[in-house]
Amino acid sequence: MRGLDTLATDEGVFCVLAIDHRDSLRAVLPGEVTDAEITDFKLQLLRGVGSRASGTMLEPEYSIPHAIESGALAGSVGFMAALEAQGYLQDPWAGPTQMLPGFSALAAKKVGASAAKLLLPYHPDRPEHAEQQRAVVAETAGLCAELDLALLVEPVAFGMAGPDRSRIVVETVQQLTGLGIDVLKLEFPGDPASPEGWADACAAVDAAAAEPWVLLSSGVTFEEYEAQLAVAFANGCSGFTGGRAIWRPASDAPETIRADVIAGEVVDRFETLRSLAISTAQPWRER
Repeated sequence: MRGLDTLATDEGVFCVLAIDHRDSLRAVLPGEVTDAEITDFKLQLLRGVGSRASGTMLEPEYSIPHAIESGALAGSVGFMAALEAQGYLQDPWAGPTQMLPGFSALAAKKVGASAAKLLLPYHPDRPEHAEQQRAVVAETAGLCAELDLALLVEPVAFGMAGPDRSRIVVETVQQLTGLGIDVLKLEFPGDPASPEGWADACAAVDAAAAEPWVLLSSGVTFEEYEAQLAVAFANGCSGFTGGRAIWRPASDAPETIRADVIAGEVVDRFETLRSLAISTAQPWRER
């Protein structure tokens, strides 16, 4: 509970800057990007958004030690540490999620993480793979429980068809809830082409989830993400863990003006979503 509190605002909602991207970040930054440039980009975001974020999502390869040693991560901001290895984008259904070599839930606890985070390719229509992934979740949740380390799980179905989104997300929640997860980070369950059904879809997710849930941005535009969050917050969602929808202007900007873009447009986007979450999202302790 203490770990989750350090990731939330004083109001008890999650306003989290997601910058745990690795392969996917290399794909959106311009040119041939070095490891040092990826780290520098993440540190710029941390310094720019600062304590406006109640928490942040990091990983040990390009951000956790660098953010702590440099002081770019404010001491008042909790962080989640990603456990999964890279490479899942090549074929997310090739097998169960693999953990990052040389890192673990214990390592996350030692370095001061408020929670561990596990990205989980998951589709209820792939029953054999789904069974493997539930075993991964159960094992990871057991390790985290022994350490008193909160666990956030991010099931991603990759390329869901609009009309089937609600069923897929709801069935995923039904199959994962109760496995020892502390927070679910979910894709938006509503069909982008049918906003009139969004509230019902979010309400169905809320009814299925035994734990607090937050919404990821899934690469949608900022305007789309804001609209999705407004409906999700009205139907039990406890906050956001936003990535590209918030910081994409910075990744698109030339390096010479990147700091200004972060201080301007990126911060404005984050503040807008933070205000929305504080005023309408469900505090996690109320669940």
